[in-house]
Amino acid sequence: MLFKFAFRNVLRNKRRSFLTALAIFFAALLVGLAQGFINGMIDTYMSDYIDYQTGNVRITTEEFLDRERFMPVDELIPESDGLKQKLEKLDLAESVEERIRFGILLGHQETTVQALGMGVDLEHNSFEIKDKLVAGSLGATGLYIGDGLAKKLKVQLGDKLLLATKTSEGGLNGIKLRVAGIVHLGIGMLDKKVFFLSLQDAKRLLKIYDSTTEIYIFTEKEKQTEALATQVKSNLPEGLVAQTYMEQLGSFYSYMELAKFIYLFIESLILFLASFIVINTMMMAIFERMHEIGTLKALGMSDHELFVNFTLEGALIGAAGGIPGALLGYLFIIILHYTGMNFQTSMASIDMPIEYIIYPTLSVFALVSAVLLSILVPAVAALGPARYARKLQPAEALRK
Repeated sequence: MLFKFAFRNVLRNKRRSFLTALAIFFAALLVGLAQGFINGMIDTYMSDYIDYQTGNVRITTEEFLDRERFMPVDELIPESDGLKQKLEKLDLAESVEERIRFGILLGHQETTVQALGMGVDLEHNSFEIKDKLVAGSLGATGLYIGDGLAKKLKVQLGDKLLLATKTSEGGLNGIKLRVAGIVHLGIGMLDKKVFFLSLQDAKRLLKIYDSTTEIYIFTEKEKQTEALATQVKSNLPEGLVAQTYMEQLGSFYSYMELAKFIYLFIESLILFLASFIVINTMMMAIFERMHEIGTLKALGMSDHELFVNFTLEGALIGAAGGIPGALLGYLFIIILHYTGMNFQTSMASIDMPIEYIIYPTLSVFALVSAVLLSILVPAVAALGPARYARKLQPAEALRK
């Protein structure tokens, strides 16, 4: 009965109720979009980090970890082929990849730039080089250069580059390779300085023979990472270390997870600020219905029932605006999840491994939380006016 009574009261002033619900509608729409976008940005960042820098689990030597910022090529995992084959048999291992990363000064004609070489299996890798090609074709050998780096060096398909760098033995070695492809990874930090070459060419250049510097293990679901790490560690020879991507990111991973809750709090604050109009609406309704409140109290309506009535009115207005706003926001998220949002212009100078195109995350939790916040926050905002109405004495209300 109280719900029905509150519903009828909301409809008594349709224009004011509509305008109040409209404010909640736009706030809920903004919250839904923001939550999907922020979660998508964080998820994209983590996915790119896993694909290019950490894997779900990564194996190195202990000494490599101590000197990782220098990308040492003399800290090797021995007999890497045998270990790789052993790891591929693990239940949770979707793929296992050898990689060799090394720093180098890459020159062409009169231009020399710092670059990051990455020796990989060109045919089978987590970032699918063949799908990133914007020029050339994938072969068994050759250089595949980020389009930003190619632009800096002014190289074209077919140009030969001399690669000269320090080897695992401490000496210098150089090889010439032809530019076989230009790749666009969609990550400014990598497109400007990364080139790929086959594992065989990288090992020939660095004089690494039956070894490698890093092994990346990927699993189908991120939730299985800890279980995968347990399986990997039980199969490791002495002297090697296996770390999950969470361990490699350290405190930064905790900050990223915490950021989701911080943004959820900020979104709740946005809705609360929008709900100030609910407070105004409820107070106006109380002052307009002062005699009615006095009459209802005189006829036996309890303070609690009156309090619940005005709280329900706030919740109903919030639901009338918030539920459609949250649903429309989720609809936009569904569309943007497949089309993406391109921030190439604004993110071109950001030195972080994150893609230009952000795909907002589809999450039932985000939809449900946006709907609940849209109902609960206006209801909480209505508590103040409801308490004021509850404290009124019948005689006092009838006099005003």
